[in-house]
Amino acid sequence: MSVKDLKVSRRKFLAASGVTAAGIALSSQLTALNAVASGHSPTHNKGKEKRKFVASACAMCVNKCALIAEVDDGRIRKLNPNPKFFKSRGMLCARGNAGAAVPYSPDRLKKPLLRVGKRGEGKWKEISYDEAFRIVAEKLAEAKTKYKNRSTVIFASTEGFQEHEFLNLAQAFGSTNTVRHPTLCLSSVIQGWSSVYGTYPDADMYNAEFVIMSGANRAESILTPDTIDFQKNKPKGQTLVYVDPRFTNTAAKADKWLPIKPGTDLAFMLALINVVITEGLYDKEFVKNETYGFDKLAKHIKNYTPEWAEKECEIPAKDIYWTARQFAKYAPRSIAYPGRRSSWYVDDVQFRRAQAILTAICGCWDVPGGMVPKSKVKLKKPDLLFPFFEQAEGRADVGSYGKMANPLPKDDARTENMPKDACVFLSEKDGSWVRLREAALQGKPYPITALIMYKQNFVESVPNRAKTLKFINKLDFICSIDIQMSDTAWYSDLVIPESTYLERWDPAESQSGIWPIATFRQPVIEPIFNTKSMFEIAGGIIKEMVRIPELWDDVDPDEFKDFRTDIVNGFFNEPMEEHIKHQFSGYKVPFEKILEDGVFYTSDKPVYGSLRKTGKRLKTKTGKVELYNVKYEKKGLDPLPVYHSPKQPKAGQYRFILGRHAWLTHSGSTNNPYLLINEKENHLWINTKEALKLGLSEGDYAIVKSSVGEQKVKVRPTDKIRPDCVFYAHGYGHISPMMTLVYNVGASQAAILEDYLDPISGNAALHETFVSISKA
Repeated sequence: MSVKDLKVSRRKFLAASGVTAAGIALSSQLTALNAVASGHSPTHNKGKEKRKFVASACAMCVNKCALIAEVDDGRIRKLNPNPKFFKSRGMLCARGNAGAAVPYSPDRLKKPLLRVGKRGEGKWKEISYDEAFRIVAEKLAEAKTKYKNRSTVIFASTEGFQEHEFLNLAQAFGSTNTVRHPTLCLSSVIQGWSSVYGTYPDADMYNAEFVIMSGANRAESILTPDTIDFQKNKPKGQTLVYVDPRFTNTAAKADKWLPIKPGTDLAFMLALINVVITEGLYDKEFVKNETYGFDKLAKHIKNYTPEWAEKECEIPAKDIYWTARQFAKYAPRSIAYPGRRSSWYVDDVQFRRAQAILTAICGCWDVPGGMVPKSKVKLKKPDLLFPFFEQAEGRADVGSYGKMANPLPKDDARTENMPKDACVFLSEKDGSWVRLREAALQGKPYPITALIMYKQNFVESVPNRAKTLKFINKLDFICSIDIQMSDTAWYSDLVIPESTYLERWDPAESQSGIWPIATFRQPVIEPIFNTKSMFEIAGGIIKEMVRIPELWDDVDPDEFKDFRTDIVNGFFNEPMEEHIKHQFSGYKVPFEKILEDGVFYTSDKPVYGSLRKTGKRLKTKTGKVELYNVKYEKKGLDPLPVYHSPKQPKAGQYRFILGRHAWLTHSGSTNNPYLLINEKENHLWINTKEALKLGLSEGDYAIVKSSVGEQKVKVRPTDKIRPDCVFYAHGYGHISPMMTLVYNVGASQAAILEDYLDPISGNAALHETFVSISKA
């Protein structure tokens, strides 16, 4: 099947789903924002250039969809989908359309700001970029000199094309403490699936015939191509079973909704495995030839029956039997969908392992319609060799340091066999925000003194905001690099503005998957306020660093010389477009053609079977699909998923759950006037009967209170949520006055979430918080 067969056209895009159509309608409101641009832009060139179309890539979420900007008289008139970008099926969602507002936001940062008052007081002094670079370099030198340990500085970031340059800055300094967004989103799902297959695969929704989605609200998360495929391109007769305590838009589009009891997802998945094995519905040939540990799994699963699971999950046993049999019937074109924001419970890795095990025993691996290992377009990498730094201790969030315990719920049965004092399989680059913050607060194993942030608004994304603010107050220096005064930037000492994604060159990135494709960014307009990209910011800081001798006294002189020649005076002195040329230099395609297309791929056909080849060894200990994990056994972890019943809310309490919605999922889409049209203020979803008990009606305000904080939020009674849990959307309740559209509007999730983690991956466990509700 070729992607050309998808038959995506401009006409079909214009007639697409409601959210896409909403994005198109919103684009007509650009007039007011264009007025902002014309009033403030020193590069406005009226009369010189009337209209042009420039290919680039979106940055409103992690998908980086290719787009074509329509630029009129030097200003963005509209952002259109790039029909050649088959990952998004040639579409651009409402959030992508709303990106047109980003460069012209009245709230965007224009010049570097140095704090001159107390933290959070809002007193700033404008300085030059050169002065900002010098301050960062000096503060890094102070930290290194005082503690003889470069790892006392944390480098924190969210994903993006320019994140590579930020991590180059971290490597140039030598700290081992980098922390990234997966620790709040994806770490447990990556670890869970990788523990079975040695890699984290993609779901082939385009060809799947039976799909189980557990809490992955694809209809509202705009994760392409999955969202589009299951709503528009799915095979005739595809069945979708949606498992979630909330009746979301995905539930509305599903064939069956199973309102599972929160915290029991692992029980449901183990019962499915039980049926498939007990009734002999598994793929016997695949299990025999490609897997390890089936006999142990079969013995382990005997007691996890649908009748047992019914009592745990409150899903009828007949529905569990039906789901398991249908999954096996349509295998290998069946999917236990991994999801993305999977940071739910402290046993989340084991739940994800169970999903992967069900997939494996039914042979739904590396075939059309199943789970498929990612392929990628091979790009040339820059040859960057950083010095070895002697004064750099290991990560603060990895090992066991005696008194520092993993943040786990007080639930002895549930946390049995869980590591109490270390994150066992922590990603060395991603780290664990919850664990790292705890280490910093305790000053163990060494002091944490400074924080350099790129884009991530961790004040609003890491659970337990009160604890985050305590952490901030312990730091000697905080620098935020962002396009707006986020909550994190508001509490920083130095804020450095980055150019928006529509104003800069970004390096190419291979978007791996079933349909691998590469994208990059070129500026569609000139920087309105003469701001700089992260590439320029990193280069500027590093050039100031090499001028400070005490920063390099733990480095071999020859290595320092090579670093200065090759990286400082070489790599960072070349324009980004030259680096992009180098990345594509292995292909005989004119660079001008790549710029015109905005995308690059070697084939538009999906890639299957790369890990099903005879003799192909997987990246697991045994080289096979590990139903029984050997590494886990050696680490003292459960080698097979073991279920423990979670504690339930006490009388007068509810479990607070999170979930996707289409407009404000990421910090980059917060404070956007187009997206806030959908919901100017978030609402508390509470079951209608529970609201009645509490005397709450539509539009009333309630106080949501946990052990770590409380928030005031407008009430929305609904039958679309179970009586034992409540929910409100992310992206509201901000505490930075310079985010004018969302400042003190609605309720923050971070302010009430308790800071537990999955101790295997280090992922935050965001569904472990109980709250009380009272009328405001």
